[in-house]
Amino acid sequence: MSDPVAEPGIPTSSTNVPAANEKSVAAEAKKRVPNRLLALAATPDSILLRLNKVLAAPGGLPAFLSTFNYTLYLLAYLETKSAGLRARLFQLLSQVTSTPALATATTAAVQPSPIMNLALMVGSARTTLRLFGLIPMYAGLRQLLNGPKPGQDQVLYANSVTQILMYMTFQFLENVALLTDNKILPARYTAKYTAASGGKTAKIYLWAYRAWLGGILCDFVRLGREAQLERTRRSQKGASSSSTDVSVKSDEQKDQEWWAQAVVPLSWVPMATHVSLQSGIPGFNVGVMGLSGLSAGLGKIADLWAKTAE
Repeated sequence: MSDPVAEPGIPTSSTNVPAANEKSVAAEAKKRVPNRLLALAATPDSILLRLNKVLAAPGGLPAFLSTFNYTLYLLAYLETKSAGLRARLFQLLSQVTSTPALATATTAAVQPSPIMNLALMVGSARTTLRLFGLIPMYAGLRQLLNGPKPGQDQVLYANSVTQILMYMTFQFLENVALLTDNKILPARYTAKYTAASGGKTAKIYLWAYRAWLGGILCDFVRLGREAQLERTRRSQKGASSSSTDVSVKSDEQKDQEWWAQAVVPLSWVPMATHVSLQSGIPGFNVGVMGLSGLSAGLGKIADLWAKTAE
């Protein structure tokens, strides 16, 4: 086998050139630049690599998009509230009269916000991705229909079946509305439900969101039943034997997990209730929606992020 040919412009080993580790610019820079700055420069790379792991994890992409989406909604709301402050700062820095400043504030309020446009785009992408959400739900329902697992509480089993049926109803109706709006599903299929609103699918979405709210409420039934069973278990354990440090620590961990799970439906309820009512909740705005969705999904995305740590 012949020796590799040296590439043009690259000195061969026979030339008298100092080694890279002796006189290279990178080596000299590494000696002079503080370690803190080097670590800071490497931060974006490590963040992107961890983010890639989050997106590749099961459920990672929907969780990330949800958190990102509701963060944008919250930022868009805060941006509208800061219009007056930005107008005042503009007036102060440019040293102009108040009239142009008021015009600037008005223009900022009328013009569409890029943050809001991005939030709507991400929200539309999430709705499109949910077109395929019925497939895993169907698989989960098939598994549940095999019957409760040995030793499984009957109340929890019935609640699981009810919840997945609620979510399947939500997903089916949302899919119908989305396909109708995009003129993929013929309008005559939904004409009975859209005629009263001039062909709009608002009524279909309304019942879809009501099914979504029903699925969320099932989480409260589950959490309440689990708390009841856990109290019974602890009372029986306390009557039979003395509690050890290990069991106390285990109980505390279960309590923390229970409260972490309770945050999710508690956060979703305001938004789900708002979209389930014909006229919505008075005073509900994009900021409340963003805060609600962000609070609901932050725990999951934080857990996924923690699992990507090396």
